[in-house]
Amino acid sequence: MRTVGTFRGRLPAFAEVRAWAEAFGAAVGAERSAILRLVLVLEELFTNTVMHGYGAGADGPVWVMLASRDGGIEVTYEDAAPPFDPLIEGPSPGVDQPGRDQAPPGGLGLALVRGLTASARYARVDGRNRVTLTVPSEDPPSPRSG
Repeated sequence: MRTVGTFRGRLPAFAEVRAWAEAFGAAVGAERSAILRLVLVLEELFTNTVMHGYGAGADGPVWVMLASRDGGIEVTYEDAAPPFDPLIEGPSPGVDQPGRDQAPPGGLGLALVRGLTASARYARVDGRNRVTLTVPSEDPPSPRSG
């Protein structure tokens, strides 16, 4: 099963994206935790597009395709903002890094997206940023303590 949606790139429009994604997850029988991961990933991508890609006052389109796959939900997310690869591993402020309080904001949300997905790739296609990733249907393993 798959579904395609086009949304306005404005923060209030995320409520529509969320409801649409939750309905898809329920329709394909995804676990609630997988649906929550899906929504979190979409929220981070969408917020970054609106705040940083299109900028304040703009409301360019956002295209999303969701497809049920073995092991998870495949997300294809596109926007027409300037080229930006959110999957590039860059320095992210870490909890134990000295000077974390002085680090510029940002980076943690995209690190979260990378951590919540099983696979991800980026391409610039026909003037659009395209991120394709898979949100796994199973919970990730719990981190081991010390």
